Amino acid sequence: MVLFILLSGVFIALMYIETIKKGMPVKRWLFLSGLLGPAAWCLFNLHYRRALIRNIGVKTCLWRA
Repeated sequence: MVLFILLSGVFIALMYIETIKKGMPVKRWLFLSGLLGPAAWCLFNLHYRRALIRNIGVKTCLWRA
């Protein structure tokens, strides 16, 4: 139980940095990372990718730095 709380705290901090960097809604992802821990990271990346494809289109070229 203590390990789960510790991991959730670490993932909350990491998720905060990523949500600020990628411009996603912060409160929602901090809450999910506190509940789900590492599984929220996979969901976050999937949601970000789907939102990106929805905004730029499927057949466009995207150059990321």
